[in-house]
Parts: sequence; C-alpha cells; structure tokens
Amino acid sequence: MAAETSSADEVTMLDHADPRRRSCPWAVGASLGVAAAAAEYLPAAVALGQWTPLQALPGGLCRWQGPRFPGRVAITFDDGPHPEGTPKILARLDELGLRATFFPVGSEVAREPALIDDILGRGHALGTHGFAHAHHLVKSPRWVRRDLDTAGELMEALGVALRWFRPAYGQVTGATLLHARRKGWDTVLWSSWGREWATTSPRAVAARIGRRLRPGAVVLLHDSDRFGPEGMWRVAYEALGAVGDELARRHLDAVTLDELVV
Repeated sequence: MAAETSSADEVTMLDHADPRRRSCPWAVGASLGVAAAAAEYLPAAVALGQWTPLQALPGGLCRWQGPRFPGRVAITFDDGPHPEGTPKILARLDELGLRATFFPVGSEVAREPALIDDILGRGHALGTHGFAHAHHLVKSPRWVRRDLDTAGELMEALGVALRWFRPAYGQVTGATLLHARRKGWDTVLWSSWGREWATTSPRAVAARIGRRLRPGAVVLLHDSDRFGPEGMWRVAYEALGAVGDELARRHLDAVTLDELVV
C-alpha cells in the first residue's frame, strides 16, 4: 500500500520542503508510521451489515448485500461443516425448497470433507470462512495471507473453485481485503442475521431476520456450534420453517450468491 512506502529519505524530503518540520522530525516519522499501520490493520468493517446503507465498499472490495433484483435473497451458513448440523440443515432446506451458500471453516472441512460434496450435490454454493476461525483484527497481515492460502488450497484439492469469502466474526482489515482480492475472491458480509448464539428462541431468530429481509438481502445463519454455544445450529434449523414462511409471504426466492450477484 502507498502508506507503507514511507522511509527516512521521505522524512528528510518533507523537512526540506517545509522548514517548520525540522524542529520535530520524530512527529513526522510517527505520523507516517501510524498511517502505515492504519492502512494495514484498521478494520474496514466489523459486521457493519446491520446498519450500513452501502451494497459494497468502493471497487467492490466488500459486499453486504446483493443487487436488489425483484424477489431474490441469499441465505448463507457459516462455521461448518458439522457432522450433525450440516446434514440436518441440508435436509431442511430441501424440504423448504430453499437454496443457500455455505461458508465452511477450513479446519472443519479437513474433519468432514465428504460434506462438501453433499452441499454441492444438493444444489447449494460454497465459499470459504478461512482456515482458522480467528479474529483478523489481532492477526498480522502475514497470518491472514497464510490462513487464506491454506483455506484456498484445501478447497481446490476438493475440486471447489472459490469465488466467495467471509472472514470470521465479519472482521475485515486492509490485509483481509488485499489478500482476498489477490486470490480473486469477493468478500461478503451480511445485511440480516439471526444471532443464534444470543438466544435459544427460533422465533426470535426468524423475527430478527424478517426485520431486514428485502430483495438483495444476504442472510447469515450457522450450521455448526463449534465456535459458539452448544446447540446453536439447532436454533437456526428450527427457525428455517418460519423464515421460509416469511419468504413466501413476501414473494422472495432464496438463491445462491452466484445467482444473486451475477
């Protein structure tokens, strides 16, 4: 990034250009250092999908919702695959006639690789949630790059060509966006979520989703409880019927992200 090109020579050039800077060159260096760090580490978004009016950051770096085509939304699931949760949710989606996009965690894919074929075989789409479900805000750019590389290599070995990426906890830094873009992945957050980790009530989950359910919405649920309270995926599973009813009432179809964002 441009902010990272600062050097002692640049500080000297600034001093010559403006004599007032000679009295405190340390301040110039500190300012440049802060700018460089901010460009790399400062979060561009932390689950902003709950209130942002934007569809995407400039240049398509990060998306919260899809185009508002009449009658289309995307339901997405994070944190799987889970040996019990994922098959149950796949079966429920079949019953309801809903298609979804799954963002599996690489470490969980390594445990349950057969479920990746099951997801695709039922007509759903796949992205990646990275390899380790960790906070990007406290990780170095090098760690982020390695995490994305490892996740991508694992999915490629299973025959999955990735287009979609969602960072854990919705935490996006400059490094997150940079490395995802370099890999050709679109970073996707969400515009509506169930927050299943905060309640045991499927009704509350469905109601929360319904409040922000509109054409182009990207809905976040979970098919695993590996990184949340025990039984979290069951709350999502039990909420799907009410979500399906609300979709039907509003004449909305649940499609994959590939179909929503064309």
